[in-house]
Amino acid sequence: MIRIKRTLAALIAALCLLVPLLPASAARADAQVPIDVRVPEGVPSRIVPEKEDPSRGEELIAQIRATYKAAKKSARRKNFKGKCGAYVNRQLLVLGINKKYIGCNGNREFDVYSKKTETTGGYRITAYSHKKYTLRSALEAIAKSDPHARNILVGFEKGFSKAGKRYGHTLFIHGIENGKVYFSDNFARRIDGKRYKEGDPIVCSIDTFVRLYKKCRFDGIIHFT
Repeated sequence: MIRIKRTLAALIAALCLLVPLLPASAARADAQVPIDVRVPEGVPSRIVPEKEDPSRGEELIAQIRATYKAAKKSARRKNFKGKCGAYVNRQLLVLGINKKYIGCNGNREFDVYSKKTETTGGYRITAYSHKKYTLRSALEAIAKSDPHARNILVGFEKGFSKAGKRYGHTLFIHGIENGKVYFSDNFARRIDGKRYKEGDPIVCSIDTFVRLYKKCRFDGIIHFT
């Protein structure tokens, strides 16, 4: 009996030594090693890119329309034909960026505000001069720093028309939303076959905006924040 027990023990020991040598395919299919899938604290389990919010653009369009109406009422004018400076400066007053009206021609807009650090309405001023930026690079820098940038004044030393070459041109961008420029101008524009009247909300890419004003001599951009 003792001899039989010793023989069985030897066989069991031999089988134990053979187990590690068995191929992986011989292992049980359901014998899976548990995997820790917990996400460390502070790390999002799923990174979702920011989606475009249509409501932001709709709000900007509504703001442009309301501001144009209020600007005409403030200036007691039916329109701003030939008065780009008056249109922009009235918008700044209506929006509360300025508490007091400041009047100047388009070719003076950038110079007037670039010398200030803050508006009378308490907005901080950041200037993008033509000495360091082009119209495109200035807009792209603003859009990069804030994809929902608001309140951007554009100044041109010279405009399109004969009067524009003397007095310059200026316009106000209400916002840059996900790379799209939301603005209006004080004269009619035609973009991709569509005609926009004075004060109409215009929405276009930065590329299209730059192309629209390529014949103007860029002076600088003022960003009110």
